[in-house]
Amino acid sequence: MLRQSNWRMQELARTLKWPAHELVQAMDTLLAEGLASVSPEDPAAFRAVEPCIALPELLAQSMYEGRSPQPSPAAIDRFIALHERAVERIEESVGGGYRDDASTVIERMVAKAEDDVVLLVPGHVPGGFAFSRPLVDMSLRRGTRLRAVWSSAVFRASPAGVHAQWLAQQGVPPRMVDSVPLCAMIMDGAAAVVVDDAYKSRVVRSAAELDSLCALADRLWERGTAVRHLTRTPGGAACRRPRKEIVLRLLAEGLTDDAIARRLGCSVRTVRNDVAAAMVALDARSRFQAGARAMQVGLI
Repeated sequence: MLRQSNWRMQELARTLKWPAHELVQAMDTLLAEGLASVSPEDPAAFRAVEPCIALPELLAQSMYEGRSPQPSPAAIDRFIALHERAVERIEESVGGGYRDDASTVIERMVAKAEDDVVLLVPGHVPGGFAFSRPLVDMSLRRGTRLRAVWSSAVFRASPAGVHAQWLAQQGVPPRMVDSVPLCAMIMDGAAAVVVDDAYKSRVVRSAAELDSLCALADRLWERGTAVRHLTRTPGGAACRRPRKEIVLRLLAEGLTDDAIARRLGCSVRTVRNDVAAAMVALDARSRFQAGARAMQVGLI
């Protein structure tokens, strides 16, 4: 599925030579685990979520549920590296045919964001990047500030309302304005992706255009209003992230068990249990390797 943007079930069945019931079962699993989604370009088709977003999410689910991750963290890291090198070779070749849909471009860029991601959303697109839970989870795991500004029209779509409620529960509810003039994602103020009506992407790196986009995003954010019916969980966003995830991040920063316990307000024994579980899940031989591997595979 990584080889092209859109796959209809009939195409996949012909390519894989699988019976229909087996393909439906496999697709249901991929959708449930965040490895695939509905295509924003064709509601009857599906696309693979980029490995740099999907596979760390799969690893996170395994670790937080206390089960051994399959594939292993090392295999995930190798696959992401091999996939990205293959993409680079294809994109550099003349007439390279690798998929370049907007969601793919944005997923690759968000996986590299360090400080701030802004989403400008003029309308609801089923399967679009603005409604991707794995993309949001990746940003929050990495400690990235996430801001979304939605046009009021977006909230009229029932699936968008469900996603808005989920965002509020993560501590990052979207703000609403009357109208958003364009569809875009801005990363760290250093790059942006603008998406047209056909869901084709254009990467923006020029300083002048970036300044204009950032200024627009800031104006819309300041003008945006909170949506009253969205229920927010009390406390900051970090309080709703799994404790093991926060322990991993602090571990990667070099904090001791005692310091982590004080920061989180829990016992040293709890922290040590979390560290031990993380070492097993990440196939790490030391605390340092666990923190380093978590960063390497995009888990934090």
